[in-house]
Amino acid sequence: MVIDTQDEHPKHRIQLSKVGVKNLKTFIITERSGIRHHIIPTVELTIDLPAEYKGIHMSRLVESMTEVISDEFSVHKSVEELQIHILEGLAKKHPLNHGEITFEFEFGYASRTPASNKRTWEICDVVATTAKENGNATYCHTIEIKVIGNTVCPHCMANNEGLTHMQRAIGALKVVGTTENIPTYGDMIEVIESSFSSKTYSLLKLEDEVHVTRRMHDNPLFVEDVCRNILQHAYDKFSDRVLEMYAEATSLESIHKHDVIARGRIVTNGD
Repeated sequence: MVIDTQDEHPKHRIQLSKVGVKNLKTFIITERSGIRHHIIPTVELTIDLPAEYKGIHMSRLVESMTEVISDEFSVHKSVEELQIHILEGLAKKHPLNHGEITFEFEFGYASRTPASNKRTWEICDVVATTAKENGNATYCHTIEIKVIGNTVCPHCMANNEGLTHMQRAIGALKVVGTTENIPTYGDMIEVIESSFSSKTYSLLKLEDEVHVTRRMHDNPLFVEDVCRNILQHAYDKFSDRVLEMYAEATSLESIHKHDVIARGRIVTNGD
């Protein structure tokens, strides 16, 4: 006989908004537009806990995820589709009003060097969250992507006979919306990369270095410019979708001992 102590009443009957597991690693396969990705995400999977229950059946959370992922290591159309299936399976095993799953992972994508046209692979950071409210047929997704680029200071350039400092920068775009409105990772990466003084590359031959350096100095930007560029480019690209979008630009300053940041928000209504 199994005694489910989780179903007992707690000493303090207080509802908890999120209870579950985090820092769990797993393995998934996705394929979109003919490109297959093997991803090892760090997972957080949580549900709400009503005030009258002492705890949740923790193993059911991991079991729900494992059953979906282990289905002959199926290839999924997207991370978001997989997360929906996991939450659907969890709802059958455990009563919940709110369920949420987050994957944090590195995402690889192909690129070409700007002058030598050599193929190279770039890496960006992705945080993908899917949430489900009980009784609600729709899922809400939050996708944040961070990409490395660079900036050149226009203020120093204007006051120093064209000489200025340059630095590596990090651009982030976070979108919030329903399944049919979420853009692809590739489109989000393109928005961010186009917002810097120049893109950065894992591989650069000499002719590429010359190209990037000239591009940077021809396009000097404040961190505020980068943040606004991300928001404007995202608005231009995704204006036919219903999305809430957040941008953040961080400049890893080369002549200061601190970094500088800029953040902003914009909304598209699908018109």
